Amino acid sequence: MTALQGHRRPAVWALLAITLTAVLAGLTTGTASADPEPGDTGKLVMVLDSSGSMKEPAGDGKTKIVAARTALTQVVSKLPEDAQVGLRVYGATVFKRTQPGACTDTQLTVPIGTGNRPELQAAIAKYKPYGETPIAYALQQAAKDLGPTGQRTIVLVSDGEATCAPEPCEVARSIAKQGIDLKIDVVGFRVGGKARTQLQCVAREGRGDYYDADSTIDLETGLDRLSTRAFRPFRISGTPVHGAPQQEGAPVLAPGHYSDTFGVNDTAMHYLIKRTITGSTLRAGVSFRRPSGGSFVIQTEVRLNTPSGEQCGWSYPRGFDGDQGLATGTAASWSKYEKQNEECSGSDQMVLTVNPGKDFRELKGVPYELRIDEEPPVDSTTSLPAPATDPVWAPMPGSTPREIVPGSSFPDASLLEPGSYKTTLMPGELQLYKVKADWGQRIQAQITVPEMAGAQAEALDGIRYLDSALISPIGEDVYAVFAKNVPGGSYTRGVLTKRGLVKAVTTKEIRYLNRNGANNQDTGTSMPGEYYIAVSLSRKDNDKAFTIPLTLTVGVVGTAGTGKPEYVDGATPVSGESVTPSPTNTPSQPADSGDKNEAGGPVQTRDNSDDGTPTALIAGLGGGGLLLLLIGTFTVLRLRKKPATAHPAPQPWPQHPNQPPQYPNQAPPQHPSQGGQHPPH
Repeated sequence: MTALQGHRRPAVWALLAITLTAVLAGLTTGTASADPEPGDTGKLVMVLDSSGSMKEPAGDGKTKIVAARTALTQVVSKLPEDAQVGLRVYGATVFKRTQPGACTDTQLTVPIGTGNRPELQAAIAKYKPYGETPIAYALQQAAKDLGPTGQRTIVLVSDGEATCAPEPCEVARSIAKQGIDLKIDVVGFRVGGKARTQLQCVAREGRGDYYDADSTIDLETGLDRLSTRAFRPFRISGTPVHGAPQQEGAPVLAPGHYSDTFGVNDTAMHYLIKRTITGSTLRAGVSFRRPSGGSFVIQTEVRLNTPSGEQCGWSYPRGFDGDQGLATGTAASWSKYEKQNEECSGSDQMVLTVNPGKDFRELKGVPYELRIDEEPPVDSTTSLPAPATDPVWAPMPGSTPREIVPGSSFPDASLLEPGSYKTTLMPGELQLYKVKADWGQRIQAQITVPEMAGAQAEALDGIRYLDSALISPIGEDVYAVFAKNVPGGSYTRGVLTKRGLVKAVTTKEIRYLNRNGANNQDTGTSMPGEYYIAVSLSRKDNDKAFTIPLTLTVGVVGTAGTGKPEYVDGATPVSGESVTPSPTNTPSQPADSGDKNEAGGPVQTRDNSDDGTPTALIAGLGGGGLLLLLIGTFTVLRLRKKPATAHPAPQPWPQHPNQPPQYPNQAPPQHPSQGGQHPPH
């Protein structure tokens, strides 16, 4: 990436301010995995590099330490008074690695607490470059500072590779086992080679974000806007449960919202779902954020069977590298085939399995959400509208865009009314919004990015992929593939250049009999509720922090209540938000390897060569005509071909790395009874 032009300030200045104030803003939202206690706003500890290398130039005539002090001073001045924040430094008191205590040289200079802004400012003023780089030990102590419960965040700032054992990456992995509410964000300040690879690994294993700060960026990118959610994490929510490795002994779940964690091997997790309404349709959705790196496609499986083994529904949640890796999928008990439906609708219980598949090593310890809904049977389908056909885009009236703060997870997605909204989007950021739609309605969403120039265009660095998605309340990817007259085409991925972009998606009309369709765009629009709009911008391996402006226009087309079914005995559906029963087991935890990550001796060498530096994301527009032909042919075959009745074996979705994926987890041909996929809610 080329450097921005114009007025310059150190990248760490803005990156630290962006990262820390964003994390703090996110802490106040209280979104966590196991539904945080009232008043729990989370905790943050900043872990700062005070090693001797911080004396080096920052690139604008200042030293790194001066840039860091400036950034921290700015951040602290904006902290909410009720934010629980602490400051830890390392390498501040022991000069040489050969001296005693060099590899345990870290101090909590300001304990975590509220109302401690004067103490933080005073500590920052005394912050000086001095000694070694015991990153791993400092992370261990920071995790202890935060305690064992609640939403907890470590922000590590380092300008080099660790000089003490153990490996920081291994320590980050160990820390991540303390719960899905703890994450480690990392800013690498003018690092390269092994140091950069090491810090990226710390962020990856710590379920956090990594950004480089090895050049300058323009503060005009909107520091204040970024501070609200620049690095807001994707948080898993729901009552913790622990799936069993087999059907016997599996926890019994009612309709509700839960969370669990992928284990250490390829063993599937089993859950029993108790049917509370005779003949009802049960739907189960799974969603997770795939870890970065590794395989291009990470594929899992979610399945609903009867206790006797009758296959009722399944799908293959997939997360792609290069987009935001949001994987969602669902399974339903409904089948349009009468004999099969008798068994799947008549069973008192269903068996839900979540299988990590062949990519289990990459998913080890990754948390996921479970959403379970139950819909009563209808009195009659005779008078109900036929399944919806492919929609035609309806022009949406213009309006003055309103400022909006997007959500970063399903629980904190902003609820939108029809209209236009303006915000900004960072590379690597996932934004989520929700829109209510009733029977007889469909959702339209249009994203507009204006033409960019100057520093913004330079930071864009060629082309980017802007991904969009429409997701059902339970989690199916439901954009209408063959919708007509859609601005920018009917695909969910658009190519963004400095000339800007217009991209739009829509659903089919919500109708009860859509459940008989063979694909997500049908089955996912067979129930009303809160649907999700997902927006993300691809990032490159060497990205810095910058934003693009965008306008999101939302429309709800159709008359609410049209085609509403009458349920037997006046019953009403029970959704994951309606009931959340008590957990039946404790949350699952990955098995401990037994390794002890304690502070060790000094590392003998410190190599900042380029060996091991990750390769940047390769993106291009070559062969565009052939690419579109392949996409179209693949999509038609996938959606128009009648699914086979045999149980399909999960197969990787063949796809060129530059091909726009049908965001983010479209499954192979499904069983006739399959209702598609689902994630949250």
